[in-house]
Amino acid sequence: MDLLERQTQLEELARHLREAGTSAGKIVFVSGEAGAGKSVLVEQFAQQAARAARVLWGHCDALETSRVLGPVNEVLAGLSALPGTARESGVSREQLFSRLFERLSAPHPLSIVVLEDLHWADEATLDFVRFLGRRIQRTRCLLIGTYRDDELAPTHPLRAVLGDLTGQHTARIHIPALSLSAVEQLARGTRRDARHVYEVTGGNAFFVRELLSAPMDIVPESVRDAVLARLMQCSGPARELAELVSLLPGRTEPWLSRTILGDVGAAADQAVMRGLLRYHDESLAFRHELGRLAVASTIPRARAQALHQSILRSLIEHDADLSQLVHHASHAQDVKALLEFAPQAAQQAARAGAHREAAAHLATALRHVDSLSALERARLYELHATQCHMTNQVGASLASATQALALWRELGDVAAQARVLLLLSLQYWKSGQKALADRQVAEAITLLEALPLTRDLAMAYSARSQRAMTSQHTEEALEFGRRALELAAQFGDHSVRTHALNNIGSALLNSGDAGGLAQLEQSLAVALEHGLQEHAGRAYANLVSIAVREHLSELAMRYLLEGIEYCDVHEVQDCLSFIRAYAAHFELSSGQWNKAARVAAELIEHHALAVVQRIPALTALALVRARRGDPGVDALLDEAARLALPTGELQHIGRVAAARAEVAWYRGDLQRVTEEAAIGLTAATGHRDRWIQGELAYWGRRADPALELPADVAEPYALMIAGDWHSAAAAWQHLNTPYERALALADGPEEALRESLAILEQLGAGPLTAIVRRRLRGLGARGIPRGPRASTRENPAGLTSREVQVLTLLVHGHTNAELAHRMHVSAKTVEHHVSSILQKLDVRSRTEAVAAACGLGIVKAGA
Repeated sequence: MDLLERQTQLEELARHLREAGTSAGKIVFVSGEAGAGKSVLVEQFAQQAARAARVLWGHCDALETSRVLGPVNEVLAGLSALPGTARESGVSREQLFSRLFERLSAPHPLSIVVLEDLHWADEATLDFVRFLGRRIQRTRCLLIGTYRDDELAPTHPLRAVLGDLTGQHTARIHIPALSLSAVEQLARGTRRDARHVYEVTGGNAFFVRELLSAPMDIVPESVRDAVLARLMQCSGPARELAELVSLLPGRTEPWLSRTILGDVGAAADQAVMRGLLRYHDESLAFRHELGRLAVASTIPRARAQALHQSILRSLIEHDADLSQLVHHASHAQDVKALLEFAPQAAQQAARAGAHREAAAHLATALRHVDSLSALERARLYELHATQCHMTNQVGASLASATQALALWRELGDVAAQARVLLLLSLQYWKSGQKALADRQVAEAITLLEALPLTRDLAMAYSARSQRAMTSQHTEEALEFGRRALELAAQFGDHSVRTHALNNIGSALLNSGDAGGLAQLEQSLAVALEHGLQEHAGRAYANLVSIAVREHLSELAMRYLLEGIEYCDVHEVQDCLSFIRAYAAHFELSSGQWNKAARVAAELIEHHALAVVQRIPALTALALVRARRGDPGVDALLDEAARLALPTGELQHIGRVAAARAEVAWYRGDLQRVTEEAAIGLTAATGHRDRWIQGELAYWGRRADPALELPADVAEPYALMIAGDWHSAAAAWQHLNTPYERALALADGPEEALRESLAILEQLGAGPLTAIVRRRLRGLGARGIPRGPRASTRENPAGLTSREVQVLTLLVHGHTNAELAHRMHVSAKTVEHHVSSILQKLDVRSRTEAVAAACGLGIVKAGA
């Protein structure tokens, strides 16, 4: 079968397969709206390539809560069915990923792995895509993932995967709607008005086919109408079978349809002949998900409920996937079955690292908790709160933990109360509510100290140490951390040990004691040795954040790479968001402003961040824009300040205040500089954070030379305040912070000013560049470089107006050929513009360019 207007996409897939077989593996994401023809395209490609490579399929289904690793297990089953390949069971998720990677690499044969409908994928499956995608160049595999790009919400988990997987080994293919010309070809001989078909369908390939196949006396105005027209052409048994299959997302096994409906052979053949269903080996499925939904929508509610009950009974007897059982129990309104299987499904999902699915299963169960005892309700609410914590759903975690606490109080279980209080404390801290966080920990300790010594008290002491550490109350953090360590040793508890070591090491480092690094690294080692993934993620997060704040660039780089890799593979999303937020600050300090903006913008726009994660991301993006001279700075910093103040923590309040003071100085508002510096320095009272205090003191002194300095100021800032611009510039150069070096040089004579100007122009700085130019002119300097022309300065990456136009069209998904047609230039000229854009934005692909454009404010994210 020839596909109209899809030859370019087929050729591109074929090219990627050749490269996977000869040089390096590839990952290709195929996107388009529902009905665009993604599956048909990939199926035809797979048929054409079947002689050159083995083809393995995995399908994501539209269940209420996705099957955990469902498509990955299908791929594994496909491999296990091959001669000489044994199927393994009882392996961990990490082992499963590693062994699949091995089997898709040399010396094994060239493989095509297709994962369909990733917009329905569970968290663990997306982790597999990320895992394999990051190593794809070392495989002999073409990994193809299809998804509906019109169904991805801004915070959809797949967006984060798409953002992570970029570069020369990753490609994206968009399936556009059919043109009027293609519809006219398809409509030949049907007596349909091709233009009307095109106007009604918008060129949607599935809808076009359905409409053209409908009887002439029916004029479908929607996909649903067209599918139902096919349904009405079928016999009663065929319609009955179609109804059953419509209630089963994915494929319907023959045993299931026989169990419920008896012999369906003739009915199945008729439904397939009418184009409603199709065979997959012996299984049946709708030709498209849109068709399934159309038929399912016609089934009366009572009949649908009864069918779901029959399906559920049959699946239970065949030991089916727990997610399928939960799905059909929910639709059958079988509360007893739902409350039995949903917690089991949640437990299974959590073991596989699919915490989002675990939380969803528990939320399904919680809708029916009235029939449970108080003890069962308390356990369910606590489990849900814990899984929501793991997925950074802070509000949902707080709500369920509050319910659990009330029930545990009613039941009089003191240890359980304390456990939930500590969970509540963590959620309040993440949401920026310091006073409430401290109160929960204090209450937990009071409850537990009245009982015999337990490991729960040890963890409560460590939680108190943690709250003191984040507030930079060093002595309190050390005292309760050491208490926790003593009890941890007594009970042999590695969780408490790694947690307490983390607090002690972080507290010492925050106070300027370099000896804390050994204890923080020991915390990481203990967590890694004993497989304590959340604790390992937290150790990485603190190592990164402290290294970035203390300008320890080599340490920061090391743990950034390790931490992101570890938290990605082990699905420690909470800590991963922290690490990425500070990665944005690291790139900012290193002068990689495009990267900093891209990372921060992607976090803000596509991740559900807790308050304490959102603040550093907002600040990093605001500083990039402020230093570039871009709009949108005030909105970012206003939100950051509103969120930071209730935290009571210097690491947030001080950094935001310093950024606001810096912006005010660029604008010449010295009164505002003084006010912002005072806010930060007041928060710093009694603390020993020399870097934040140094930055605040520096800006404060720019506005008020009489400002009293803190006792401890980081050396580069102390040198700048003292007027030793030369030594300060050298110190900043040693720390690899070009902007701060330029800032120090800006206080020097003409030669230093020229050096500062060169650095600033390379960075693409705006306000400070203008200040340096004015100072040079004030000295009577000649031959001052003019810098980029005005039209180029209007955007932060130094793009020309023509390049901005090209980038805007790229945001809308246009190909080079479409760009050339719209701009009335040659495709070669467009290619030149795109290459220049990628170089100026310091990105490797069009997708990265679009993300950078939105992050830097060149193009509005809504575009």
